Amino acid sequence: MRSRASLFFVFLLIIVIAVLAYFLGKRNASDSLDNVVLNDVIIRQIAELSTLEARGNATIKSSNISNDGSLSDSFKKFFLERTFNISVPYVAKFGVNLGDQKVTIEEKNKQVYIVLPEPQLLSYELRLDQTNAVARKGLLESDNERQYDRLMQKLYEQSKGQLQENAGYRQRAKEKIIKILGDYYKPLGFEVDVAFVDDLKSSVITPPRQ
Repeated sequence: MRSRASLFFVFLLIIVIAVLAYFLGKRNASDSLDNVVLNDVIIRQIAELSTLEARGNATIKSSNISNDGSLSDSFKKFFLERTFNISVPYVAKFGVNLGDQKVTIEEKNKQVYIVLPEPQLLSYELRLDQTNAVARKGLLESDNERQYDRLMQKLYEQSKGQLQENAGYRQRAKEKIIKILGDYYKPLGFEVDVAFVDDLKSSVITPPRQ
């Protein structure tokens, strides 16, 4: 009789341990999933790595010739012309600069809501080794390296400023970030809604509440 009671007790203990292990494992799995979904460090890394690379050519032209067909202009063109036509390939990268900014991440009912800073121009480089420069000078003109250097500086500042204001590249950077974050959450069974700070200024978006 005691033997049967002992066996029953052991059997009951096994069932209790199995049930506890199941629920503890389920809770730990849930905690692990929450850590993946709401992990600020991972989302920051994904967002910062989701940069958009843009390539093109920056150009500038400078000339003291008006090409108006006048006699004085023809004289200047023959003796005093100073014309530069410069084209340089560039490489630019657009993305979010998080720095010390906080990333907002909230989740409710398998919907993840993320707020990020507005994408901006992160880096800009002129490929000077591929510069294409055409210079024309009159008979009385000598090489003017100082003017050339000033033009190159102006080209850099002018083309960089244009890219900083380029809404098309910033929008493409947003779309790339949204897609990559969506691909990250999709295997986990979550949908993601990414908003950018400037968008929130122009529209009211209410994040889900816990």
